[in-house]
Amino acid sequence: MSIRLSFLVAAALAFGACATPTFLVPEQPIVRPVVDRLDESSIRIRWPESFSAGPVVVYRGIDPSFINRAVPLAIADGQSVVLTDADDPNIRGRRRLYFELVPAAGGAAVVTSMRRLPLACCDNFRDLGGYETSDGRTVRWNRLYRTSELSQLTRSDLDYLSQFDIKLVCDFRSERVRAAKPDRTIDDAPEVLDLPIEQEGVDPEGLRAKIRTGGLVALGLEQTMRNAYRAFVTDYSEEWSAVFERLVREENLPTVVHCTAGKDRTGFVSALVLLALGVPEETVFEDYLSTNYYQQDFFRFILRWIPLYSFFRTDPQDMLPLIEARREYLQVALDEMVARYGSVDAYLEQALGVDTEMRAKLEHHFLQ
Repeated sequence: MSIRLSFLVAAALAFGACATPTFLVPEQPIVRPVVDRLDESSIRIRWPESFSAGPVVVYRGIDPSFINRAVPLAIADGQSVVLTDADDPNIRGRRRLYFELVPAAGGAAVVTSMRRLPLACCDNFRDLGGYETSDGRTVRWNRLYRTSELSQLTRSDLDYLSQFDIKLVCDFRSERVRAAKPDRTIDDAPEVLDLPIEQEGVDPEGLRAKIRTGGLVALGLEQTMRNAYRAFVTDYSEEWSAVFERLVREENLPTVVHCTAGKDRTGFVSALVLLALGVPEETVFEDYLSTNYYQQDFFRFILRWIPLYSFFRTDPQDMLPLIEARREYLQVALDEMVARYGSVDAYLEQALGVDTEMRAKLEHHFLQ
């Protein structure tokens, strides 16, 4: 689902979820070079063993197109390097930096950056740049971001986001949820496109009642989630089409897409865009499932808190189908596209209007 129950969010904030200056770096499989911020003055760059058989030379830039190759920032052995503001003063203050990694023994260089932005109150704000397409091109950084709701952003977060010159925010939350928890406005006030996507069976009030009384059943939630992903395909073509119509216009970029938890509605439309750009399906699943790594703290909080809230009537494990991103959920949606239209590409073209001309425009704006 895409719903962080409001009582859980409020409690998390009450316990100081936004107060720590250290940015959690969850352990996850490393299949491509990645950059994570550890705290205000240090970052870590990691790469898979397959990337280089020997040392890796690291260069830095403030833009992916302008990397300073005059002097290496580091020459690192192993599969990772930690850089601090002693290595480069620009590292301090959460500034967005880009790094070119060059295998010293030869091989293709890669330009990478932080995928998850280091925000205090938005643990799933991610850049969809850096993914390679099937034909060897790369999705540009700072074109499309995916995230959870923006209602909890701090003043520091808003100041940080102002550097990206965001032009458009697409909000998939229901009208009721938007009214109850309005997004905080990013500086320079980007245009907001409201595209409410309702998910049957995940009404917050109904869920609270089931949790409270012990009426939550994991198998029932799994089926609810599968039904929701099928409905994304069958019931909301106009909304997804509206997103693509905006993304093909340069004046709308960078764009942020979000719902409540940034998992389901946001995960689905993010997958559609990456697939339309030619990113391999397995990479799309990788991005979709990354939510589980970035929201580990939230998961742990729920598993600790649900027994108390329900007076031990609800097993916290029964919540997992609701809060986790699961491969089978997105697979259900892809299977529905194939069953109804013959292929994912046919769904994009026939249901959403993403034809050859629109794809060419998308590729022009998003690929390099």
